[in-house]
Amino acid sequence: MAAPGRVTPRQVADSFSGRVGVYVHVPFCAQICPFCPYNKVLADDGLARRYFAALGTEVDDLVAACDDAGRVPFTSLYIGGGTPTLYPDALAALVARIPVTGERAIEVLPTHGTRAGLDRLAALGFSAVSVGAQSFHDDVLRRLGRPHDAAAALAAVENAVGRFTVDVDLIVDVAWDDDPATAGAFLTDLRTCLALGVDQVSTYPLMRFGYTPFGAARHDRDREHAVLRAATRIASEAGYERRSVWTFNRVGATSYTSITRPRFVGMGAGSASFAGRDFWVNHFGLRQYCESVESGRLPIARWLHLGRAGALYDSFWQAYAGGVDLRETRGTFGAVPAGVLRAALALLALGRWLSPVEGGYRLTPRGFDLYHDLERWVTYELIEPLWAEMLVEHPWAEPAQARRSHVWRVARAVFERS
Repeated sequence: MAAPGRVTPRQVADSFSGRVGVYVHVPFCAQICPFCPYNKVLADDGLARRYFAALGTEVDDLVAACDDAGRVPFTSLYIGGGTPTLYPDALAALVARIPVTGERAIEVLPTHGTRAGLDRLAALGFSAVSVGAQSFHDDVLRRLGRPHDAAAALAAVENAVGRFTVDVDLIVDVAWDDDPATAGAFLTDLRTCLALGVDQVSTYPLMRFGYTPFGAARHDRDREHAVLRAATRIASEAGYERRSVWTFNRVGATSYTSITRPRFVGMGAGSASFAGRDFWVNHFGLRQYCESVESGRLPIARWLHLGRAGALYDSFWQAYAGGVDLRETRGTFGAVPAGVLRAALALLALGRWLSPVEGGYRLTPRGFDLYHDLERWVTYELIEPLWAEMLVEHPWAEPAQARRSHVWRVARAVFERS
């Protein structure tokens, strides 16, 4: 695995143009969910103390560098995991170190979404929560190996609505409809969220990463398209709109976003930073992460210098949120990348996947289907191989079982720097 040299905090800060948000990763979980491909470890109090000490150092170094570069205060804070609310005292100390003017968002395990737990998050300044319900059906939750039941998920959402911008995560797997015990569960879960008046529902298709116990599997694209079109119709009838490929928002409500933030600096094991032309990835392993910080280095394990090709990555995540603003592409990457992108999008518009709007293009209903398939391809061809390489630092994963990808090997050869 190639590793970058001594990358400095100021080098990372200077790679950004304009204001940036912050993503912080807390990898601890009381139980490992078998479907989840993200960076996580079983909670251990001793390891947590060491980790949060190292994380505090990384935060301080990057905040100071971003301040010197004129990037502070940050535009937003997003804390994910893992289970970020597992260590509330450490979380409180961490939040106090990060100057933010905009939204403060955090992922919440349903059993932590009690009134007292949410009171504490509100006191820390969090304005948005994402409740990881995944389903309100116990049969589905058992299949996913979740550490809570449907009643806890429902109670957490009810406790949060009206106090925060509330997102609810639901998992979609059309194969469940082949089993009478779980048939129709997803659309019923969606209706439950809409009836509760949440601000946003994130309907994530189950990703079957080869290195997880769920293993690699084919997907039925036509059935997935059909269920998401049905979800769009149900949401529209309830006063919600499809604001991104997999999210439905109450009309007029604030969006809850993570991956669609345009620029972000990552802090913590397994986090990533996207500066437009550069993509940085921290160590996934907590030992490697802590040792790097404790020795005075940033814990960066991989550096992809995208250059102008960053316009493609940038536009891909713009499209996830429903459209591409070519004015933003031109301002960040220049006229040539914007012109090439404009020509490619014009061809997609001829195929009725996009419709022109002022400054760019928006996805059509047919375009949402296309992007759904493209997102799966990117996930399996680029994200899974990268994460599998990083997860050799972890004992729970089986990276040798991950998909192999010629696309990732080419991308790594072209863009990775050391």
